[in-house]
Amino acid sequence: MTIEQTIEVPVNRRITLEVPLEIPVGKARVLVTPLNEVEQTGETLLSFKGSCKGHDTMDAYFARKRADRELEERKSGTN
Repeated sequence: MTIEQTIEVPVNRRITLEVPLEIPVGKARVLVTPLNEVEQTGETLLSFKGSCKGHDTMDAYFARKRADRELEERKSGTN
C-alpha cells in the first residue's frame, strides 16, 4: 500500500504523521521528498570545480596573517 499526500512543512519543521487503520502495526518506510519550486539549473557541485582558481587560498591568507603579526611585533618592540 502506498499513500501519497502533499503537505506544507511548517517553520518549526515538525510534521505529525497519522496512518490509516489499514496499515499494519510494525515497521514501515516513510519517504519525504521536498518539492522545490525553484527551478533547478542542473549544475552539480563538480561543475564548480576550479571556479576559484586564481583566487586567494587559505595558505596565502595565513601567510599574510603571519607577516602582519610579525610586522606588528617588530613595530611594538621598537617603541
